[in-house]
Order: sequence, then structure tokens, then C-alpha cells
Amino acid sequence: MRAYVYGALVLLSLMLGLCPRIMAKTVEPAFQDPFDLAAGGASLTRASKEGMLFSNPALLRLASGFIRWIGSSSNLLVNKESVDTARRFLPGGSSGDTGASGAGNTEVVDLILKNPLRLGWGQAVSLITRSFGGSFFSRFEVDFAASQYGASGLPEVAIKTESYNGLVLGAPIPVPLPYLYLGFTGKYLFASEESVTADVADQSQITKYSDPNTLKSLYSQNSGAGVDAAALLFLQGSSVDFSLAVKADDIGNTRLTGDSLSPKSLKQVNSVGTGLTLHTGDDMIHVAVDYRDVGNVYGEPLFKRVYAGTKVTVRQMFGVAAGFYNGYPSMGAVVDLFFFRLALTSYTRELGDHPGVAPRHMYLASISAGF
Repeated sequence: MRAYVYGALVLLSLMLGLCPRIMAKTVEPAFQDPFDLAAGGASLTRASKEGMLFSNPALLRLASGFIRWIGSSSNLLVNKESVDTARRFLPGGSSGDTGASGAGNTEVVDLILKNPLRLGWGQAVSLITRSFGGSFFSRFEVDFAASQYGASGLPEVAIKTESYNGLVLGAPIPVPLPYLYLGFTGKYLFASEESVTADVADQSQITKYSDPNTLKSLYSQNSGAGVDAAALLFLQGSSVDFSLAVKADDIGNTRLTGDSLSPKSLKQVNSVGTGLTLHTGDDMIHVAVDYRDVGNVYGEPLFKRVYAGTKVTVRQMFGVAAGFYNGYPSMGAVVDLFFFRLALTSYTRELGDHPGVAPRHMYLASISAGF
């Protein structure tokens, strides 16, 4: 069994050794604000800061002042299982108190086989105004899962990476109707989504992924330019607002070129969302539902395409949010001071085609500095 664990760690090391190249590119779906994600990812009718560029650029026109945001955001995410595993090996944890090395090795194996690990981080530097917005962004996630019995009956390890970065530029389009807003986003992306599954007892596979020619497809990036467009119907009242949004991502399909195996293109995705806002001065409650990929061009199950959630903000400084994302509850809070913003979010991402197949219970922390 030690040989299996050793093989898994070797393969993991090979993949992590690629990270200096992969870290420079990140995304899912491209970039999401933590507070928007806490509200179930329903952001077509209301989004935070640079999140507007990725969800609905028509929202830029609704800013109260000319400059909405200038600053940078740093995100760190980790799944609950990774945290639980790390705590076992901290002083005072059960593994840290294990006296016999054999028992400790057995527990290491059990933890690797039972607990998938997922880590990620992101960065964005943005300028958001009423007339235009731009953001350099980066997001990277790596997922590691091992099983005692794979498809061939041997121990198996699966490693997946998602890496996106690039530049997005967005602007609202003036129209004569006071309740209708249009917007577009131009983007240049570097993208890589790789997946490796191997029997860790098969030395030939470990040797295969040690070959630089084979590794090239794993650490390379594909790149390309694309355009998104959106429309927002915004009916504002003295205390109640109604919003209806439509969005087309990657109009005409965004073609990506490069040596990476995936993705080779980003298909056009059409989405619709609706929102209702109750507000009194600087306080508000926003309830929203998004139906993404109406035509289901990616063949995703319905629970991955419907996002719903609620945001509550007080004095535009404190906020809490809750919703449903990937069929699971999500929640979070934000403190937004003049030069500093802290957001904490808990959500679940389902990697399988049904809830409960391969969930990743994620914790996300974000720190932003700017004004």
C-alpha cells in the first residue's frame, strides 16, 4: 500500500510542478465575486464590483457615482475536507498524537482515499466606472481525488486543474429608453482545463507523465478573444425595483488556440435572470434567480444551470447573502469599508452529474483594497 501512496504522491508532484505555468491563468465560470457566489451565483441582475463585467456589463450604468471601484481583490479557497485533513496533522490532532509510525501511515492512506482535496486562488485588478470598466484577472483551482479501486480494480488517482486569466473590457451602450440598458464585454483569455486519471500502481503511466512531450499538453494554455453582450430591463420604484436580464456569452463561439487539450472553444451560452429589490435609502434586500445556458449547449443537468439567492446589505457597508448553487445551499457575509473589503463565503461545487456524486464543500475568503 505504501507503494500506491508513493505513486500517487509522485504523480501529484508532477502535476503540482506545473503550477508556476498554470497559476498564471484561472477561472470558473470566468471570475465570480465572493458575495455574488454566496447568493447562489445569481448575478445577472445585480453584481458586485468587477463581477459586473463577467455577469452583466449593462449593470455598469446603474452606479450611483462615476467611479464605482478602483482596486485589487485576492481570493483563497479550500474545501472542507482539506481543512479537516490538515487539522488531523496539527499538534493536538489525532494523527499528531499517533505513536506508531505504521498506524500513522495507515491513517495517511485512509485520509487520501476518503477525502478529496481542492485548492484555489484568484486575483483581480480592476477599474469600474459608469461609462466603462476593465479588469486583469486570474483564477486557478486544482482538485485531487484518490480511490482504492478504480475502473481497472487498482488504486486510482484523479487530478483536475482549471486555469483561466486574461483581460476583460466592458461598457454600457446608451439607448433612448430610460428603463433599458445594454452592455458588452470584450475579452482576451488564456485557458486550460486538464484532467488526468491514472492507476497509481502502473509504473508505465507514471513514466508516461514524466515525459516532457506528454506534459506539454498538460501545462500549455489555449488563448483567444471573445465578446459577450447583455440587456437589462430595470424598473425603479420608490421602494421596490424589478429587473429582467438577458445575456449572451461568447457570441458566435470563442475559438481558443494552443497546445492544451481543453478547452478548444467556448460555446455561445444564452442566459436569463430576474430580480426584485426592496430598498430604503442605503439598505436593501435583493432576491434573484438566474437560468444559465437556456439552450443547454454544454449538456449540463438543470441543477447546475439554475442559480438563486438573496442579498441583504445595511448602509452599503455590511451584507449577508444566502442561496442555492449547484443544488446546495450557499451563504456568506461581507464588510465593505471605504478602502478595505473582507468577504467570506461557503458553497458547494458538484463535480458529478447529480447532487451527492462528487461534492466539494468550499470555503472562500477574499480581501480587497481600493476605493
